[in-house]
Amino acid sequence: MHFLNVLYTRFDRMMNSEFEITYRSNYHRLFRIAAKMLCDTDAARDVVHDVFMAYYFVLNDKKVIKDTKNWLIRCTINKGVDFLRKNKKIVSDGNIVKENNAIQSIDNQIDLISISNLISKLDAQDQSLVVLYSEGYSYKEIAEITNINFNSVGKTLSRILEKLRRDYETL
Repeated sequence: MHFLNVLYTRFDRMMNSEFEITYRSNYHRLFRIAAKMLCDTDAARDVVHDVFMAYYFVLNDKKVIKDTKNWLIRCTINKGVDFLRKNKKIVSDGNIVKENNAIQSIDNQIDLISISNLISKLDAQDQSLVVLYSEGYSYKEIAEITNINFNSVGKTLSRILEKLRRDYETL
């Protein structure tokens, strides 16, 4: 019980610190990335929770993170991939994130499910590129987050998107 009291005390102190600021400014971004990868809002919340727990322990250990935003995104992608591997998750009908698009036609929902299924079949690196691109990150930011050569991002992304387009047309 003593451990929990110490942990809660430290957590309370951190809530008005760097941790709270980072949490508030990055939670929604990380949630969107995880939700697009996993196509399951509950799983996305769990992944983002795990990411922030990892971040908390890194801060607690006084380790220095060079670029916090990129570290958090990379951690989210890695934990999302781990979740997919562990659960061998394939997108099902009702788990697409619809937070901002509550009123969608059935055709649009079917298209989203189809595209999400195709994306879920990509390997982890290709999946992360598509998700980051769909979130509006620049090629430079994608290269920094994924540790891929900047010159390769555009070509690789183009190849992936073309494959997705071909696969979607054959549905």
